[in-house]
Amino acid sequence: MKVFFQRPFEDFDNPADSTYARAMQQESSTLRYLQLPDGRHLAYAEYGDPRGLPVVYCHGFPGSRLEARLFAASARQGNLRVISADRNGLGESDHRPDRTILDWPDDVTALADALGMDRFHLIGISGGGPYALACAHRIPDRLKGLALVCPLGPLDQPALLGAMRWHAFLSFTTMREAPFLSRSFFQGTFIPMARYQPQLLFRMMLGILPAPDYRVLNRPEIAEVIIASLAQSVRGGAEGILHEMALYAAPWGFAPEEIQLPIQLWHGSADDIVPQSHGRWLAQHLPNCTARYIEGEGHFSLPIEHMLRIQDALISGKIGE
Repeated sequence: MKVFFQRPFEDFDNPADSTYARAMQQESSTLRYLQLPDGRHLAYAEYGDPRGLPVVYCHGFPGSRLEARLFAASARQGNLRVISADRNGLGESDHRPDRTILDWPDDVTALADALGMDRFHLIGISGGGPYALACAHRIPDRLKGLALVCPLGPLDQPALLGAMRWHAFLSFTTMREAPFLSRSFFQGTFIPMARYQPQLLFRMMLGILPAPDYRVLNRPEIAEVIIASLAQSVRGGAEGILHEMALYAAPWGFAPEEIQLPIQLWHGSADDIVPQSHGRWLAQHLPNCTARYIEGEGHFSLPIEHMLRIQDALISGKIGE
């Protein structure tokens, strides 16, 4: 395996999008690749203290490694070395058409080995939750602790799928039952919009968010990261996004009840993107889970406003009151 640097980022897809361009120029020095045993390239970035305690960050969906930039300041404050990798087919990482959620721990292990990390902490946010749990299932001996933040639950559970917003419910249901229709829709709308007009997509998203999320995402420094992460999520084309959706819509390949690792879980009461019922379901089915439900916080406001608290609890092993 080989770790190497990418050339400076120059060829972004939409030069007219100044927010995306500015964000990517700032990120060009952080982007690194790992060549995996099967020849694929795994893209990742590091934030915080390069000599700090290692924490692997599992980004949400749609998203990319850039999402972890939101927590660079709290990572520095906590003396943490946060490593965030693009999942296969998202961002700059190569697509693997046959991958499953349970394959992700192999890539995380390869990355940890290449970076000299024997054991590390793990954070899974939103759609990164199932992947973080796959690591807890497959490589528990490598993990010092795991924090789930507003995690997506298994969508093969009708009650959890039914709790999603109507457009998410429709998207995942269609992906499962009529994938050709879902592919046509995303290839014709979401993918080109995210790639070429991420600012417009962000503004549309902002208009339907609850007040706590609107407040944090309306900050220019936060918006810049989210817009860049959205655009990066489709950088490799449609296949990665579509494959990721199909994996969420199907059974994960393991049961939460099989995981013995101590897990901390955080969820906000105002979260209507991944409703709190998902977190409560996981807390009930994970044998060793301590959950905190934060009143008045949304899907974005919870991690952005409380990450220092979340990471302190993760490192100490005490979630507190």
